[in-house]
Amino acid sequence: MWMPLLGDDLHWGTYFGSNYFPQGIFLKYDGRYLGDLLVITMTKFKPIAFLGYGTFMTAIVYLIQLIREQIKAPKSIGLVSASLATIFIFLTPNAIFKQILGWHAGFANYVPSLVFPLFMLYLVLKNYDNKNVHYYRTSTYLIFFAAIFAQFFAEHVTILNVFNVVLVWLFFRKHFGDEFKKVLNFIVAGNFIGAFLMFINGAYIKILFGTDSYRSLKGSSNSDTMFNYMRIQFTPKHLILLAVAILIFTAVVIIYSLKVRNTKQKIANFALLLSGFVVVAPFLVVSPFGSRCMFATYMFFVTIFVINFDILIEAYEKYLLPLFLLAAVGLGVKTDAMAHNYGKTFNMQVEYSTYQNNVQRNTQYFLQYKDTKHIWLTAPIESDANFAELYVKNKDRNMVPINYYDWTDALRKIKGKKFNSHDAYMKAFDQQILKKVKLIQAKESK
Repeated sequence: MWMPLLGDDLHWGTYFGSNYFPQGIFLKYDGRYLGDLLVITMTKFKPIAFLGYGTFMTAIVYLIQLIREQIKAPKSIGLVSASLATIFIFLTPNAIFKQILGWHAGFANYVPSLVFPLFMLYLVLKNYDNKNVHYYRTSTYLIFFAAIFAQFFAEHVTILNVFNVVLVWLFFRKHFGDEFKKVLNFIVAGNFIGAFLMFINGAYIKILFGTDSYRSLKGSSNSDTMFNYMRIQFTPKHLILLAVAILIFTAVVIIYSLKVRNTKQKIANFALLLSGFVVVAPFLVVSPFGSRCMFATYMFFVTIFVINFDILIEAYEKYLLPLFLLAAVGLGVKTDAMAHNYGKTFNMQVEYSTYQNNVQRNTQYFLQYKDTKHIWLTAPIESDANFAELYVKNKDRNMVPINYYDWTDALRKIKGKKFNSHDAYMKAFDQQILKKVKLIQAKESK
């Protein structure tokens, strides 16, 4: 709820989002119908953002715990897998974090899409060699509609869902009871219907024929495919370390899974490992690729680790669980404080820019964030065309950034003083900014 609107969030939350469905823009933009609807509501109504972030992340954590319990029921209270998954979510690498939790548009498409693959794995484990599970007609229909709706968030996960359900139908259906076989058929139908409805969108026709200005099947000079993106964004040393780490992790998971006796544990490990690679495979040829596209792989690998680690330390979980829960809460509070700071900066940026629109001068000042480690900025705030389009009236002014510590110091100097109006408050703040600018210019001239 506190995180700022960044990049195209600003457009989703204003005129573009308002016209997206009523004017039929969605018919040629993309097939992420539910993801787009979610980002529109999240950017327009802050309580929806609060509910959206909480609901979908909690659903992921909950499903990870359910998968663990289907493999082997915990001896005590459980929740180790859930608490560890929560910790890893808060510790998501910054490159991924900023495009998932630091960008509403990234979150709305890439996080909800992860729910169904985990739910599918849970259903497979629950019904594997268990032919006594009963499904009411209502439950079957709900799963069917979930299988359809799950396809309207992110294309690569849509493809993954189809891939997974085909594998399950081909290789596992003999291990299911008659009732779940019917449910599985509904899931197959739902995933295929959803994928069809997504990919008949006009945008993908343009991509297929190479006429889309943003996306392509061969890569583009701007964002390009996965390998080119990684090559541009990371040093050769970091890429080698990442590749070695993935290879070691993959080898360890395969060797360990082959040795464990629990069949469901084997299925879960291999399914998650395979999904982690399949979900990014389209980006070998599809562009643009961004770090947000790695979130699903990251969470699949996290799920493998936390579940197997939980099972290994089962005898000690009642002692370790309080520590894990404390760490999760501590990281949560820290993340909330960070989000509050980002949001406070964004709100002040908007207020100050709106004030400056009514002041006669040749310079427009922009308030910088404390850092940009956890938020997705396509450009520095003073060069952000999205922000300028909405909040900067005079585009011919000199665009000057003000350091975070300078403008917060200016804010502190007027804190506690009484003003007759908000305009008077902003005028006093503006005067403090001008004093800061003069001091900076005097230091630079020496």
